[in-house]
Amino acid sequence: MTVAITTALMFLIGYASQRAGVCMVRAMREVIDRRRVHRLAGFTLAAAAAMVVMGLAEWLGADPFMTLQGTPPDSLAVAGGVLFGLGSILAGNCAMGLLAGLTQGELWRAGAIAAMFVAALLLGPSMSSAALMLPARTPVASPLTGHVVLALTLGGTVGAGAATYLYRRLGWHRLRGGWSPLVAMGVIGTASGLLFALDRQWVYTSRIAEIAYGGSWAPGALFGLAALIAGMTAATVIGGTFRLRAGSASQWLSALPGGLLMGAGATLVPGGNDAMLFTGVPLLLPNLLAGYASFAATLALALLIRRQAVPMGA
Repeated sequence: MTVAITTALMFLIGYASQRAGVCMVRAMREVIDRRRVHRLAGFTLAAAAAMVVMGLAEWLGADPFMTLQGTPPDSLAVAGGVLFGLGSILAGNCAMGLLAGLTQGELWRAGAIAAMFVAALLLGPSMSSAALMLPARTPVASPLTGHVVLALTLGGTVGAGAATYLYRRLGWHRLRGGWSPLVAMGVIGTASGLLFALDRQWVYTSRIAEIAYGGSWAPGALFGLAALIAGMTAATVIGGTFRLRAGSASQWLSALPGGLLMGAGATLVPGGNDAMLFTGVPLLLPNLLAGYASFAATLALALLIRRQAVPMGA
């Protein structure tokens, strides 16, 4: 039953994220080029909805805030976020965006995902500790552990604010024939909160790392990853956006080093930007929050530099 529910939720997240165009690189481009924060507000809504769901689970007797611990917000987490941001710029998308692009027929995105796997394989916990001489990091529990009222109040307030902003700016408008961001991000956040109670490592960059480390070949884990891809593919087919493209040599040459940087960054945080958003923010884990902040700042700075070097319309 748990495997069936997890698989269904993963399919729903894949479908909704594809229909809403979930990608942090696209969100930051919207901020830099169009001076809009619609996608960022959507991410805020998703994280807040996940926090509320986890708070309700805690109130019902579960312990979602105790199932995963973070580490202090040290320089490694910040460096990991910077590397992940640089890699995302090179690859052209963040972690979710790469998978979404691949299911739309952009084959060169597979190069970046494969490179992320290789980086995880080469820089696993034991390898990175030896090769990079990483210091031991003290585990840090979520500050929301045992604080149901705080989780519900904070998540509810932030989520209501983000939802109100989206409704006033976009209403129920569906972007480019997809889902309304208000609906899609609410669904994604709610589903991710439910998933966390069932499978704390549901985010696909965590799956890549686990498979690279040789520890996650369980049927449930593979079904969930397949369901995420199937959901994105179904949304692409239904939306009529699938178009098979092999990609140019330059796209492949950017995707491969981009994926390697993303994999290295995810090792240092540890976690990709999907883990930072859907796990770190709802749980308020310090290292993931620091990684996400440095990731977002790196994207913004890189896009600003690129915009100055290559003006819009040039």
